[in-house]
Amino acid sequence: MSLPAPLIGILGGMGPQAGLDMAEKLIAMTRAECDQDHLPFVLFSMPECISDRTDFLLGKTDTNPARAIAEQLESMANVGVTIAVMACNTAHAGPIFDTALETLRAREVDLEILHLIDETITHIKTRHPQVRRVGLLATQGTYKTRLYDQALEAAGLECVTPDERVRNNDIHGALYDPSFGIKTCDGPATVQAMNGVRSGIEHVIQRGAEAVILGCTELPLAAKEDLIDRIPILDPARIMAQKLVLRVSPGKLIRSI
Repeated sequence: MSLPAPLIGILGGMGPQAGLDMAEKLIAMTRAECDQDHLPFVLFSMPECISDRTDFLLGKTDTNPARAIAEQLESMANVGVTIAVMACNTAHAGPIFDTALETLRAREVDLEILHLIDETITHIKTRHPQVRRVGLLATQGTYKTRLYDQALEAAGLECVTPDERVRNNDIHGALYDPSFGIKTCDGPATVQAMNGVRSGIEHVIQRGAEAVILGCTELPLAAKEDLIDRIPILDPARIMAQKLVLRVSPGKLIRSI
């Protein structure tokens, strides 16, 4: 079987719903009149193979998920993927992302990997040039490594983060709470998770945010971009889906976001 080129790869499983969500957004952004018009992609979702990114960044485990990530990206390249994305914001933290890239280079893996955080910052500068203060809802690992903070500051933007109470109760709870968290519950996001995300958005707006990044790929599952219509609510997975269409077949983009 001859494979199409370029062939998109989505590394999911971090968590499983995030990979599916990015794939659905890629399909939704592609202009197609029949099945064959859609862009070809491969979705890898093997969550049992990749340890929790936040646990590693917070020092709760010595197991760096970078090795497993690199192995799965290499497997993607081996089946013909030419351009890949990771459906996880926290996995782009330097101790994970840079280590994975070093592993791939050492193995001489030929694979283009788009950077979720860089594409999100570029989108803000291009589509929302008036914005100077950007709110961030994210995992504790992303906050600790200042993943978005550093990228925003390098672009001349200010990162507005929630206080510890909102981080721990609203955002972390929306993701990890055993009774209602997105990562722990089956089916659609619970009302409690949605309320936690809304509370986090309102909190950073009160702190002066002019736009808000939903900086964990599972947070958009509990929030729509029109949740609060006063300012832009930015979904990095949706931004990346748009980038993939533009990168692979720009004429097939339905509309710009």
